[in-house]
Amino acid sequence: MSHCHNLPQGLFLKVIFLFLLFFITETSEAQLLKEKVLIGRVEWVDLPELKLKHKARIDSGAKTTSLHAVNIEEVEQRGELFVKFQTVDLDGKKVDLLRKVDTTQRVSNTAGLVSKRYVIKEKVKMGSIEREILINLNDRSGMDYKFLVGRNLLLGRFIVDVARSHVLGD
Repeated sequence: MSHCHNLPQGLFLKVIFLFLLFFITETSEAQLLKEKVLIGRVEWVDLPELKLKHKARIDSGAKTTSLHAVNIEEVEQRGELFVKFQTVDLDGKKVDLLRKVDTTQRVSNTAGLVSKRYVIKEKVKMGSIEREILINLNDRSGMDYKFLVGRNLLLGRFIVDVARSHVLGD
């Protein structure tokens, strides 16, 4: 008799437990969404110290953020490695830059070809979020977007809706 009597109570406790679990999970996910910024597949980015603004392609498959760079030359200054390179501004006009090399990366493209890329550390502003991140320099001449936002900028801060563009504004 007592065994049958406990069944509804056990069932009741399971229902309460599942409800609480669902409620906690839903609110924590909602909280996560509240703390992250929604962006689309293309957004504006500012590189304030380089005085550059770009329409950037968001690529959650890319590990590192990438900036268009050509005519890259190593330059040593005070025993430190720098790179002199050309990039383009929003109007496609050439811009000469000199930046300290943070590191180099071996990057493989979609065809599996591995290349060495110089990596610089820069402040990047997207919407209201500004972060200092590593950016690899890459010849993006044939690409529509001269700046590619990778996971090192996205992680923990942004949610990408690939069906949209310019969620942060034009």
